[in-house]
Amino acid sequence: MALEDAGRTRTAPASRWPRPRVTLGYELAAVAAWSAVIALTVTGAVHGLHPAAPATAPAGEVAHHHMPPAHPPPGAPGPGTAGFGSLAMWTLMCVAMMLPAALPALAHVGDNSLRRHRRRAMAGFAAVYLTVWTGYGALLLAAAPLWSRPPGHAVAAGALALAAAWQLTVHKRRALRDCHRSSPLPLSGPRAATGAVRFGLRHGGACLRSCWALMAVMAVAGGGAAMLAWMALLTGIVMAERFASGPGRVTRLTAGVLAAAAPAVALLPAAV
Repeated sequence: MALEDAGRTRTAPASRWPRPRVTLGYELAAVAAWSAVIALTVTGAVHGLHPAAPATAPAGEVAHHHMPPAHPPPGAPGPGTAGFGSLAMWTLMCVAMMLPAALPALAHVGDNSLRRHRRRAMAGFAAVYLTVWTGYGALLLAAAPLWSRPPGHAVAAGALALAAAWQLTVHKRRALRDCHRSSPLPLSGPRAATGAVRFGLRHGGACLRSCWALMAVMAVAGGGAAMLAWMALLTGIVMAERFASGPGRVTRLTAGVLAAAAPAVALLPAAV
């Protein structure tokens, strides 16, 4: 009897609940960002991303000229305040649209960090990654007056055509390949934190090179339901490229979709 007991292997009791994924908090953050964008759009608090977009325009109204008035009425937000609001909205949209594409990289950081340093390493990666996209948004907002005078639907059609062309370039393929690459990370010491930050900068730069033209479409899109539709379409493209087993095939397919959307938007201004 003792021999039988000695030969038995003891197994640890199974956990009643599955272990949560290391990226669960960031997944919930992306969902919360989507919910906030939808709520702000439905309530009419957001009418587009241009820094001079009128704060009193009715929800869903398409503004073709975004130049601020020479003398804004008392109490109206100035260009600086409106610009800050636009940049904050852009950052919120990046959390909703681009953070899900970074989940594999965030999981790599979490799985290759010591438990006591995991949260800090992942937070450092996410902060740098989103800072890259926020900087791109600031650049787009600074250049917004360049496309404020042409009709909005013509600008959006041009942005879609540019995005379709970029999808077919060798630079897009290289950037997308870099987005799928991981990086060895130090486990402990100051190098662990700086390694996660460097990885966030490299990964954010690769994703920016890959998706800058797609996100430029969001910079010229109008507000209301049209903006949410463009967000959903472009998020689907980004996610398909990031998680598909053959991203090159997805890129060519989405180039055709964007190329077909460009003349449709030019002929149907309400789609902007």
